Amino acid sequence: MIREARNRPAPEEIERFVRSFPEATFFHTPAWLEPLAESFPSFDVFWLAEREAGGLAAAMPVARVARGPFFHLHALPFGAYGDPLARSDAAREALFERFFALARSPRCLTARVHCFGGRAPAVLPRGASILAEECSLVPLDGGIEEVWRRTSSKRRQLARRAERAGAVARLLESEEEVRRLHAIYAGQSRTWGGVHPYPERFFLELWRRRAEGVAVVGAFLGGELLGGHVDLFYGRMAQAWQGGMTARGNEHEAGSLCARKGMEIACERGMRVFNLGSSAGDRGIALFKESLGGEEYSYAVLSARGAAGLLLGRGKRW
Repeated sequence: MIREARNRPAPEEIERFVRSFPEATFFHTPAWLEPLAESFPSFDVFWLAEREAGGLAAAMPVARVARGPFFHLHALPFGAYGDPLARSDAAREALFERFFALARSPRCLTARVHCFGGRAPAVLPRGASILAEECSLVPLDGGIEEVWRRTSSKRRQLARRAERAGAVARLLESEEEVRRLHAIYAGQSRTWGGVHPYPERFFLELWRRRAEGVAVVGAFLGGELLGGHVDLFYGRMAQAWQGGMTARGNEHEAGSLCARKGMEIACERGMRVFNLGSSAGDRGIALFKESLGGEEYSYAVLSARGAAGLLLGRGKRW
């Protein structure tokens, strides 16, 4: 097995490799990785790769996030799923080991791999531990009518009442509408802490990738944008990524209308599951997702403090 230096695989080779894995997600595609690099100057986004018999045997996307003279290592940042895609168990294990070898750099603060596929390495790399995170998945079998029938009767009743009042969910059609949605999201997310709010540029860069699997859905009442979210589509899974709702939007069931529109698009594209994302321990959000037919799914996260994080005591999440 040959270890390939980062950034060496040609983009066309990586794209062919990713397409060959049914479990690959939108987060493995240029439509995610390029806007990530373009929107965050401190991010160095690259691929780690292993080769066997001259061909790619395993690859994973990685972001090296600079913090002054130090860095965090993430596959991927923002809780995005950067699982290694591998032809063999040996290649997969080698890629995990290589990732955590980078984390042993004297300037690395933290390292994390989100293994959405659920396959943590058989033997943990030195210094790594396993955490569990959750998200909510809606099965899409039966098409949108069957999916919507499985939502709670109360949720459907509230959605019908909102539609009778004139609320409607549709795709955002202009940069100005995306900017309006980002303003709603930014105002709401400042109380969430962590890395929020993401910059407006990131929303716009994703919206410009509409032909590559991005749909930005909004709920409107007349000309008023009540809220919305960015949905990502690839392979078997659609992902409700980020968004926000106004107080008036909550009164008019904007979240349900946008989720149904996103699931409708996913059904039209033949996808098997709609990922509503994590509830981050918020019981109210978890109950809302359950009412939409969401089922809890747990997956492994490999985490480690880098050498600098151990020395400086700065191994907390950034």
